[in-house]
Amino acid sequence: MGTCPIKNFRKFDTEMGAFFQSICLLMFKMTSTPVNYSENLLQNVHEGTEPPTTNGTTSVIQGSYHYYHYGCDGMNDKGWGCGYRTLQTICSWIRGTIEHSPAVPSIPAIQQILIHLEDKPSGFMGSHDWIGSFEVCLVVDHLYGVSSKIIHVTKGSDLNQHMPSLIEHFNRYGSPLMMGGDQDCSAKAVMGIHASDSDVYLLIVDPHYCGRARSCQELQKKEWVKWQHIDEFVHSSFYNICLPLCTGNGNISGDKNNAVIKVKKINRTKKI
Repeated sequence: MGTCPIKNFRKFDTEMGAFFQSICLLMFKMTSTPVNYSENLLQNVHEGTEPPTTNGTTSVIQGSYHYYHYGCDGMNDKGWGCGYRTLQTICSWIRGTIEHSPAVPSIPAIQQILIHLEDKPSGFMGSHDWIGSFEVCLVVDHLYGVSSKIIHVTKGSDLNQHMPSLIEHFNRYGSPLMMGGDQDCSAKAVMGIHASDSDVYLLIVDPHYCGRARSCQELQKKEWVKWQHIDEFVHSSFYNICLPLCTGNGNISGDKNNAVIKVKKINRTKKI
């Protein structure tokens, strides 16, 4: 007597179901897992952006950098890694200005440095804890000997009061800035400033992009790189802005008095 066709069909159906389930799981992993393309990151993604107004003055960074963002090195840091990615972007700029400088640190390497400097406990290693402008200041000083000035803005509505300091920084040093806050907790790189009459804009490079960045034009079109009016920042959020004191030709400021100004640290114990 032959085997029951119904049983054969059920067996086939079960096996095919498992097969398709495994295929779907593989496709999910392929589309959701970040791909490491850190050797081919886009450079100077702000170039080509037009000033937001036809009058006024524009000051932007001097030198070159690579655009680091969520998942660009294969590590899934979505939701917590924006500060690290902004730091990496700044480190890539420093590497381009100072000869024989250390490589851009990975996220685990950054965590290890902060533990070594006793800024973080040993449990910080491997965590999803955020970092901000103060930690950026520590890491660039440790790795590259570049001190930083940190401006603490009490609330976003007061940003305009500090714009002359940013204009002076871009004209004197030309290094990219790190900007982070509390209610506005999204870290971002600042690559320039545009001032016209009463209007002031900051040139923002956003590290929250996911996927492989194909072109500067695509990033600008989708506003991952954009001019942002200072009134568009969160008025009730404080901001810390880290200004690395290193010029585009590799000269490092010896003025240690500028190292930290009224810095307010953000509680970074939150894990996502």
